[in-house]
Amino acid sequence: MTMLHFTINSKVKRQLLSAVFACLMLFCIPLAHAQVTCDPVFPTVEDNVTIYYDATQGNAALVGVAPVYAHMGVITNLSTGPSDWKHVTTTWGTADAVGAMQADGTNKWKKTINIKTFFNIQANETVLKLSFVFRNTAGSIVGRAADGSDIFYDVYPVGGPLQTIILNPTSQSFLSSVGAQIPVKAAASKSGTLQLLDNGSQVSTATGLNLQTTINASAGFHKVQFIANAGAEKDTASFVYVVPNNTALQNPPAGTQLGINYVDNQTVRLELYAPKKQVVYAIGDFSGWQPDPGYQMKLSLDSTTWWIELNNLPAGQPVRFQYLVNGILRIADPLSTLVLSAGDDPYIPPFTYPNLPAYPVGKTSGAVSVLQTAQTPFNWTATSYQRPKKADLVVYELLMRDFIARHDFNTLTDTLDYLERLGVTAIELMPINEFDGNISWGYNPGFHKALDKYYGTAEALKTLVDACHARGMAVILDVVFNQASGSSPLAQLYWDAANNRPAADNPWLNPIAKHDYNVFNDFNHESIPTKNYVKNCLQYWLTEFKVDGFRFDLSKGFTQKNTLGNVSAWGAYDASRIAIWKDYANYIWSVDPQTYIILEHFADNTEEKELAEYGMMLWGNMNGAYKDVGLGGGSAINTSLNNISYKYRNWAVPHLVGYMESHDEERIMVECKNNGAVSGSYNIKSTQTALQRIELLNNLLYTVPGPKMLWEFGELGYDFSINLCENGTISGNCRTNPKPIRWDYNSDPARRRLYGRLAGLLRLRKNYDLFETTDFQINLGSGRLRSVRLNSPTLNAVAAGNIGVIPETGNFTFPHTGTWYDYYTGTALDVTNTTTNLTLNQGEYRLWLDQNIPFPSDIIFLQNEEVSALVQDVSVYPNPTSGVLCSLDFAVIDNSRIQIAVTDMTGKQITQVQTEMLAPGDYHYEFNTTTWNAGVYFITLRDASGARLTRKLV
Repeated sequence: MTMLHFTINSKVKRQLLSAVFACLMLFCIPLAHAQVTCDPVFPTVEDNVTIYYDATQGNAALVGVAPVYAHMGVITNLSTGPSDWKHVTTTWGTADAVGAMQADGTNKWKKTINIKTFFNIQANETVLKLSFVFRNTAGSIVGRAADGSDIFYDVYPVGGPLQTIILNPTSQSFLSSVGAQIPVKAAASKSGTLQLLDNGSQVSTATGLNLQTTINASAGFHKVQFIANAGAEKDTASFVYVVPNNTALQNPPAGTQLGINYVDNQTVRLELYAPKKQVVYAIGDFSGWQPDPGYQMKLSLDSTTWWIELNNLPAGQPVRFQYLVNGILRIADPLSTLVLSAGDDPYIPPFTYPNLPAYPVGKTSGAVSVLQTAQTPFNWTATSYQRPKKADLVVYELLMRDFIARHDFNTLTDTLDYLERLGVTAIELMPINEFDGNISWGYNPGFHKALDKYYGTAEALKTLVDACHARGMAVILDVVFNQASGSSPLAQLYWDAANNRPAADNPWLNPIAKHDYNVFNDFNHESIPTKNYVKNCLQYWLTEFKVDGFRFDLSKGFTQKNTLGNVSAWGAYDASRIAIWKDYANYIWSVDPQTYIILEHFADNTEEKELAEYGMMLWGNMNGAYKDVGLGGGSAINTSLNNISYKYRNWAVPHLVGYMESHDEERIMVECKNNGAVSGSYNIKSTQTALQRIELLNNLLYTVPGPKMLWEFGELGYDFSINLCENGTISGNCRTNPKPIRWDYNSDPARRRLYGRLAGLLRLRKNYDLFETTDFQINLGSGRLRSVRLNSPTLNAVAAGNIGVIPETGNFTFPHTGTWYDYYTGTALDVTNTTTNLTLNQGEYRLWLDQNIPFPSDIIFLQNEEVSALVQDVSVYPNPTSGVLCSLDFAVIDNSRIQIAVTDMTGKQITQVQTEMLAPGDYHYEFNTTTWNAGVYFITLRDASGARLTRKLV
């Protein structure tokens, strides 16, 4: 179950918060908050300041509440962002005299402080803002800004330059009507000449510090400027009001879909589902980022959908845009395929996303959509690709952030040789749709249809998918339609700021989640708008990127059955949830009938059986059982692994994606090294023995028919805790923090052996239909000796292992007598009775086949370290090297051809040389390393017998 899925490491967190803070500062135009005013209007750190709080404004949560307390701090030059309050002097949830406010009328409160002394400001600090929230005594009712955020008020430098502020109106932009009276109150920090202009025409003038007047609203778009001149200084504050035209009621042309519709190379039609809104404008590069009357959107006849056609767009060029809703809310299109973020984009390197359109700094705030006409179609090359059968899937789950240092699709494409050699038939990418921040697991989605730029471009993802298909590998996307973060336009369009949750009339999201495992905002999957949204997104990923399937996060949450407070009831058979999933599956299969649908469900077996037999696959989490068996302790003998079999669960189809590790569990290697059993010299806590325990578990996992899943670096025995922090400590708070990327494991012979044994096993699964058989028996329930028996007309197998920490003798059943061969070693076993008594040492495992199928020769050097009989005295120098040339010396002791190969950490071949027949003697070879990237490489020499020697070069 994927729960708290996102985090940011401390360094990157500081960078991102600083960026967000910079944007907050940028877009804080000089307008006052309605709920807080100060006297003086332009306070400095030296001033005695009276703070006035109007409880009827903002989220109005404290209307009628008394007494009221202020929770106060300051934002200084030392703050890392708007949430990093300094010098908080008040105590939450108590009758705190320091924070007590004085009554100043009905629902009005005030407090006088000296900023410097009250907050104990230090000499090295510059105060930028006062920070507030207000509360009742217990802190159970909190007064905030209208959008639920904290309240800030600017602090100005002592003796600073001329400043202006508009005290009323309190919104940067708003709607009005013809003839409406708009009260305006503005102030300057220095006495001078004051002007108020409406679209450049003078409305009022004054001298001194204050100007107060009324504007008679007229039709159209209006930019109102308050200009102060004090000697040589000049400063301007402004706001915008719009008197919209009468909304045109007209349905969009037939075939128009929600989101961005490309009509031709210069024309785009936009459509937004937003019932109950008053007026919507398209704003962007085409309108100067203002609500131009020419870009006021039309409303469908059923009053639910807003639309507009944009003409004369620059062909093939990116165009940035947003929707301005009711004159206040700026949002990106919920169905955007590319969005820009002022806080995230500066930290995306150009090699990851070349030519990323710039965020329109100073022109707007919030996420910005990008459209582009006349896009060049992708040239798909893997036209003969056929998807692996469901039963044959071995899925490699990976988080690109923690798998490859450059965390982009291009680098992952370059790493496919490694995964192909391993033998996996599919890769599953943890969420790659646009999520909040950059450093995340991705389960905090803001946009479900947009690609997160931190991983690269759409073109790069298509290249990755095409390259996978060329290798016969499928690509599965981990998608998160159980929830949306607060940055999602779906949340912002209908938001209850007072309660900091989706509004009751939100068409997509539940105000209160229906189950206990929700983290962000819970989708209502019985809602038609939600169904339409989800299907639109899924259709896009299938057709635009040709992905092969989806893994749906927390699929058990797709229900409106309220089980809050009763997790067991949540997992019970739910006919309404089944109907929802069958509807989604039917739609997906109408787009592509062979699409894999994988659910993270973990519900009652009767429900999972029904979904499986309908054609979906379900995650089979066996981490706990395989961990216990791996540890080898006393409880292991009674720990059953039987649930790894779909037949044991009474399913008619092999649609159980069994695994012993996913992104969500502690790594079994970590458990073995920390808690493994010790019996005499057999010590599971030792790294080498722990790696052999993983080999044992693999032999009892991948031999069971049905699809399987492998978590990244599990093939190399990854042994860093899921809770590892970047400072080396272990904490549950670091669960989703970045983890070490350990391609250097390839230089460890014991880890290469683990990789090789698994690669050979997966090669066998891929090449032989035996593992699709329905005629198999498992003996995985209890005892030290465990086995899996596979039967088919062409090949039979018996997988066996001793999970104990002492040798064990027992009976194994073979399908027939005769000679059997251990696949891993080639050792023959003569079976004279189908029930054969055999002894296995502690941790020993076997895979007997009734045919002598050699272990693949191209990976044999990974399963054990062979010592060449013909090549000796191998040396590589200089090592490490940073120069142009690297030298290789070796001796040949008998006539032989020598193959010299260089591979990088991912297994990608850099160069290969085949020598002529060499006579006995010493030899020297040089590599030109000018074009090699920094890193670790392996130089392998293979003699005529096939034996190898490998040396590492840094």
